[in-house]
Amino acid sequence: MDGYLIKVERDSVCMGDDVDAPHSYSFKLPLDAKLSDIFKHLAGKRYLASVAGRSHSWEAIIGKKSLAKFLANNQEPEASASLLAQVSKYEKDGVVHVRFKYNSVTT
Repeated sequence: MDGYLIKVERDSVCMGDDVDAPHSYSFKLPLDAKLSDIFKHLAGKRYLASVAGRSHSWEAIIGKKSLAKFLANNQEPEASASLLAQVSKYEKDGVVHVRFKYNSVTT
């Protein structure tokens, strides 16, 4: 194996955003990659949708565990020790599935 395949999907943020759902994207990372490398790559692609306002957030979920939180329109996650974990900890058959859950503003 020459690296891990990272498969990501994100929630839609509004009805107009549903057109492109489920917002799938895949890329490869080397075997020594850390979780932070996933988010750096996605930040460079501006993967997370921008939303008006500041009180919303995104959660990066692998399996059933929330491993990173992105506040408002930040493309980089909040600092967390989990970002230093090796991608290998979360891979299955060379693939890591990351889902981004959108948390809207409570009104």
